[in-house]
Amino acid sequence: MSGCRKRIKLLITARDPATALSFQILIPQLQSHPRFDIAVLAQAPACEILRGVFPDLHEFLPEATFADKQSKVRTFLEVFDADAVLCGISGPDLGVDEATLAVAQQLGIESYALQSFWGDVNQLSGVVPKHAFVLDDEAVRITEQRYPQIRSVPIGSIKHADFKAYDAGALRALHRPGLLSSGETVIVGFYGQPILEVQGYFATLEALARQLREWRREFKLIYRPHPKESEELRTKTWQLFEQAVGDRLQWDSATDIVQSLCVADLVVSVFSTCGFDNLYLNEMAEQPFNSSVYLWFDADMIAWWQDYSGLTQMPLLSEGLLLSVDKEEEILPVFEAGLKPEIQQVLWRQAKVHLPDPSLAVQKIIDTLVEDLHAAI
Repeated sequence: MSGCRKRIKLLITARDPATALSFQILIPQLQSHPRFDIAVLAQAPACEILRGVFPDLHEFLPEATFADKQSKVRTFLEVFDADAVLCGISGPDLGVDEATLAVAQQLGIESYALQSFWGDVNQLSGVVPKHAFVLDDEAVRITEQRYPQIRSVPIGSIKHADFKAYDAGALRALHRPGLLSSGETVIVGFYGQPILEVQGYFATLEALARQLREWRREFKLIYRPHPKESEELRTKTWQLFEQAVGDRLQWDSATDIVQSLCVADLVVSVFSTCGFDNLYLNEMAEQPFNSSVYLWFDADMIAWWQDYSGLTQMPLLSEGLLLSVDKEEEILPVFEAGLKPEIQQVLWRQAKVHLPDPSLAVQKIIDTLVEDLHAAI
């Protein structure tokens, strides 16, 4: 490392789109801050999201082996002469974030990570960050229980910091009418995840298709794939739903996730963070307008998630922030409950109790970095 200097050289890395949406908000404020020089090293799909706020980002093209990934990151870190790295947390495999944390440890560089789910840390490489910015006190408790060597700093959900600028009601009124065909009254948004190989995921989708085939509601099913979903999974999902509901199915044409969520009456997934996004949109609206639903009944799927997350219970479910389907035959009753205004009111009030104010998240990150690093540089 070079000698004393007044500005903090921070390398930011990202691979997961959820991280990129958070860094979209953080990066401009770091750019304008007098204490920071930043560089961004991003891997698809995050790089496509971040180009809009940081056109000079460096795209990380993955190498065949983890050692090759580390070599590429090491070259970048040494040229940039970073004081610290701030990485996303992605997975389940190894990419730019995990390689950067490994190299930072080798070079003695301070490492920070942004956590977007309670207790989530990718430990496949054997390296974890020294510090983690986490969602709330529950995330601190879970992370410290699992990884006592990590210092956890609660900041709120940074990617939702700008949700107050959205008028969910106005977006809903603008975009919803054009999506409904004659007689249709309900929009079900299904949000996919890139886990075809996980036992139980597609079985859950097959259960959903069976139940939708029997639903007597006049509904539209809108499918929004995850950016990392393979073409194989997209095709299989579309064909499954098309066989079940026919021409009531359509691809999600929304330009962004907020528009997509605002038009739906039910935001349905296996356990996508889109359900979490939807909680914030409702919490910040004058009145709730829909419900988030997790399809949480396949034993293999739940066992995989518990092993991957290290948790026994989903925090969003245990805190009563969204609706859970516990067995296939309850799908339609839970959907009907989620359409009721009184249930939406309950979820809305729960969100106001449990979700911390995200508008303070960026400043908490900046204050922590400055306080931690100023003495070292």
